[in-house]
Amino acid sequence: MKGVRVISLLIQRLIVISIGGLLVGCGALDGDDRPACTGPLEPGLHQCGLIVGEYNRYYQMRVPKTYTGDAMPLVLDLHGFGSPVAFGLSGERLVSGMDKVAQDEGVIVVWPQGIENAWNSVSSDQLEPGDIDDVGFLLALVEEIQLAVNIDSSRVYVMGISNGGAMAQVVACEASSIFAAVSSVAFQLPMAAEDCVLDMPIPMISFHAPTDILVRFDGNHDGLPNAGLSAPASYDAWSDLNGCVDDSAIYLEKGKSFCEMRTECAGGVNVGFCTIDGEGQFLGGHLTYINNDNVKLSGQIWDLFSRYQR
Repeated sequence: MKGVRVISLLIQRLIVISIGGLLVGCGALDGDDRPACTGPLEPGLHQCGLIVGEYNRYYQMRVPKTYTGDAMPLVLDLHGFGSPVAFGLSGERLVSGMDKVAQDEGVIVVWPQGIENAWNSVSSDQLEPGDIDDVGFLLALVEEIQLAVNIDSSRVYVMGISNGGAMAQVVACEASSIFAAVSSVAFQLPMAAEDCVLDMPIPMISFHAPTDILVRFDGNHDGLPNAGLSAPASYDAWSDLNGCVDDSAIYLEKGKSFCEMRTECAGGVNVGFCTIDGEGQFLGGHLTYINNDNVKLSGQIWDLFSRYQR
């Protein structure tokens, strides 16, 4: 069994990282011209197109087997930079663990694809003519999905890793009245805190490996642009945005990994941060879903998400 698990992890990394590196700049491999998914949809994995502006966008959607037409929560799960759709497989769907959450917890999960396998993770007021408006795309996507399946509009959530984690935070800042909670993996708040103007408090949980060599835990700009914040400083920034008092308490310890949470925040929200042991893993643990202590990030994310609604 151990050998099978090792092979599985190697395959996951190959698809998500190696193929992604080869296909950057090529767009989604098999989704650019897909038609829209029209409802009512049955349980299963659906591959759908959505025209937004001049682009025919692509997304995969898991409607769990327990879906009978009653309203379900919705999670948008955003891939990192360079993660393609190859042979009908979304790299993020393979590794984030949210596909299992969809089936086990009765959640509709969507894996959208960025143009050229990337997200333009800037706020709407920073867009210039010709720029890709990914905030607009994600908001249009939520509206589109509501036409195909029965979504509980009070329970819509967004998460992502790396570039997708940056994008999740940007859209949460701009649409906190739509998203009931947000999570970021391996990326700090990608803007100055004063530029994130929340309509209302929003629960947040983030994850980062101290050994990450791509997006640095300490905020060093040898990694990707991240507003110069360290991962703990980003935790503090989200806490301040949500009016939290400094009552951070550890609630999970597993090996060298641990999670802490601030619970005294405006609107009854919680803000959490998990330090994950990724030492010796690919890119120092940047693909944080795979970690030395087998912390199931998807479980931690859904545990927070499931407690909140708009």
